[in-house]
Amino acid sequence: MALEKPLSDFLNNFQKDLKQLQKKIKQEGDHLVSKAKNAATKDNLNAKRKEVEHLVEQKLKKLEPTINRFVHELNQTAKKAGVDLTDLEKKVRTNLATARGRLAKASGKAGSKKTTGKAKKAAPKKAAVKRAPAKKATAAANSAASSGEAK
Repeated sequence: MALEKPLSDFLNNFQKDLKQLQKKIKQEGDHLVSKAKNAATKDNLNAKRKEVEHLVEQKLKKLEPTINRFVHELNQTAKKAGVDLTDLEKKVRTNLATARGRLAKASGKAGSKKTTGKAKKAAPKKAAVKRAPAKKATAAANSAASSGEAK
């Protein structure tokens, strides 16, 4: 119960910071698009490309401190709420890699086998049954990671 208040504060701050970041990125993006349109009226294609690259680099340099500050504040408020974002990110990346590996493995097996007899038809069903708990385990791990995020 004591963690609900810091967590709700964290979520409110996160939403507010995210809205500010989205607004800033949209403003800079609109400005960049207008500059790119102006650059498109020039004759020399190479000059256009260089000008657009220069504008993009300038905007990225402008946005980098804002994004870094947002990430820093996000990490600080998450720590105050008792959430370790780096640990959570590692778990998500691990789950993603595992899911991609299983998907590649499953798609590779399904495409390489041809079923012609009754014995071969029964084998894929057993394999499907064996894979189903693995998916549940992954779902359980994801829900555990989510519940860890909520704590």
